[in-house]
Amino acid sequence: MLDDLVGIGMRPAHYEQLTNKHVDIGWLEVHSENHFEINSEATYYLDKASERYPISLHGVGLALSSHELLDPLHVHNIKKLIDRYKPFSVSEHLGWSSIAGQHYSDMSPISYTEENLKHVIARVAQVQHILGQSIAIENPACYSKHKNNTLTEAAFLTELQAATNCTILLDINNVHISSHQLEFNPYDYLASMPNHIVSEIHLSGSNKLLQNNRITFDQEHGQKVTPEVWQLFEYYLQHCNTIPTLIEWDTNIPRLSELLREAYTAQKMIVKSQRFKNAC
Repeated sequence: MLDDLVGIGMRPAHYEQLTNKHVDIGWLEVHSENHFEINSEATYYLDKASERYPISLHGVGLALSSHELLDPLHVHNIKKLIDRYKPFSVSEHLGWSSIAGQHYSDMSPISYTEENLKHVIARVAQVQHILGQSIAIENPACYSKHKNNTLTEAAFLTELQAATNCTILLDINNVHISSHQLEFNPYDYLASMPNHIVSEIHLSGSNKLLQNNRITFDQEHGQKVTPEVWQLFEYYLQHCNTIPTLIEWDTNIPRLSELLREAYTAQKMIVKSQRFKNAC
């Protein structure tokens, strides 16, 4: 069972350490797009890693909210990875990341309206049909509120899940960023998200920035998990079953030992929450 295990992202700086011997970690996440080229160095090491660890695929390029035609080659490349590695999870971002045929690494949030909900439902259903399985959809970090929103983010994701049988990848750092930018209570957000639809959790850090005399946060995932995110994670563990959890660290990659310490911190919190529930 992976439910109570913590994973880390598989990054080039750690390829040798992760594949030359078994590291005490629950699972590895890889970005799907990095492995579309089967004969690449990245895929060579993923082949080796998949012999030692469970693998999850996390994509950034499907542009599920875009109104452009779905890129069938992109989806079929993901399908090839699924067939090759049998990942326990396949996930993608909610926001759109393409326009005029160009793909971008930054995901832009959409307005939460009934019209957009119907569009994303159709898009997710199409992807899942091609892949032959359900996928997990990650909540975005929102820096500004759309004036025409008619649904909350939690309600939008809940209805999306009910209509498509997808699951939700709950990025707690994104909840933290959005709550600060849009001035809502992040604990209320977590309480409003039905536990049974969440299949994975992401934890990461973000830097505080001062822009236009206002504090904001970046999305670079380039530092330790912040105290605010640990607190939100601890709160969520009190109200949910254990779920595979990832320490997300994408830039300023640290030594593997530092990344593992973050994972062990998350693991200890999970074990503590299990003991508390068992005692009740």
